[in-house]
Amino acid sequence: MKTKIHIIIIVVVLFVSVLLNGCTHTNDLANYNLSASKILFKKYVSYDLSKVNVEFNTGYGNDTKSIIGVILGGLASGYTEGQVKEKFRNAINGDSISSNIMYGIKDGLLTYYKIMPVKSLDEDPRFIMETQLLKFYIESNAYGIYVRATTKALLTDRNTARTVWENDETSSVPLYDVYIPSFGYETIQTTKSVLNAIRLMNMSEEELRYAINAAAEEVGRMQSETLRKDIADR
Repeated sequence: MKTKIHIIIIVVVLFVSVLLNGCTHTNDLANYNLSASKILFKKYVSYDLSKVNVEFNTGYGNDTKSIIGVILGGLASGYTEGQVKEKFRNAINGDSISSNIMYGIKDGLLTYYKIMPVKSLDEDPRFIMETQLLKFYIESNAYGIYVRATTKALLTDRNTARTVWENDETSSVPLYDVYIPSFGYETIQTTKSVLNAIRLMNMSEEELRYAINAAAEEVGRMQSETLRKDIADR
């Protein structure tokens, strides 16, 4: 009986260990002062962008339809599955998504904390904040079309090469409607309406790309909010 109990305990410990290792979070902020420090923000993009996992996923909860099925069902007719996929793939760019996630982290920190962003190593930054896009999904549920991104943010101290803060995070953000008039980007209009199937296929690729990049920036802000809380709690 004792042997069985010991086996169960070991299995539980191993299971918990796997869960913890699957979600990285390092916080050594108590030993560093970021206030008024120079920080260089960098993005990491794989040499092979095809390794960024861009998928058309199933929805949440009891919604078992793929996003393609939801879109085609909403449109009734006129588009093929290939056309829907092609529209998304033309609008999705791993490099620009990574850039917008990085901008979101920087914007969030600038809003709530005193830091000094720099543009290059020539300005001798004390810290480097590196952002990596790990996975990127297009999903749908009963409320509209969403992106789900898994990102890694890594803050390193250049004096010691030590990790100050590291966080892997998965965020789900709705795609909001965007309208770009034919006379230019200066008058881009956004709404709080979550995209639906019919509107999505009526959007230009530029509008869809703008919506995806805006969602990516919000993913970055979510990372910065996690960092803000860790700074406040140190």
